Amino acid sequence: MRQLRLALCLFLAVGIAFVSMRFLDFQPKDILLDKGAIADHPLYLIGFYTHVGLGILALLSGPFQFMDKLRVRQLTWHRTLGKVYVVCCLLSGLAGFGIAWFANERWVTSFGFAALAVAWVWTTGRAYRHIRAGQVELHRQWMYRSFALTFAAVTLRLWLPLMTFGLKWSFATSYQIVSWLCWVPNLLLIEIWLRRQRKEADFQRAVGG
Repeated sequence: MRQLRLALCLFLAVGIAFVSMRFLDFQPKDILLDKGAIADHPLYLIGFYTHVGLGILALLSGPFQFMDKLRVRQLTWHRTLGKVYVVCCLLSGLAGFGIAWFANERWVTSFGFAALAVAWVWTTGRAYRHIRAGQVELHRQWMYRSFALTFAAVTLRLWLPLMTFGLKWSFATSYQIVSWLCWVPNLLLIEIWLRRQRKEADFQRAVGG
């Protein structure tokens, strides 16, 4: 079941990454044309393309960090890919925080995406700090939290069409809601899953002891 979930995450990550690559041809897109004059500002464009480009790499490299066979048999590759993931998350998160304040339908949307960026950088930083300290289990837990937020790129693109086309809500309303819905449930679900894992581990230790 775990491998099936991981395969599904990888499939969705690749699909969303492929769709998102259309923003990297440096040609004006609807998402930029709606920004007005700010879309022509060099700093905004640097932030936008950094966020999208490195976010794609984080989304693609993340699932491989949870593959047990890769970690056991190819530890050097696991560590290298992990460093790539961390750098991509930190830089994409910082860039995302900057451009969040120019999001469409702000302020609700801006605060939603800015909070996501802060949480993303924070969880990724904690994961890296724990592995540097040799705290493997804490590193694993924070990596799950980090990728739950990375996966917001996927859940955003699942929720938004459901609201706009399925429920017939306006784009403005949908985008404001999805700026929070794309990541808060992800984080809550992974936290519930981690707590359940810890309880099972405690039970096994108690039985074994």
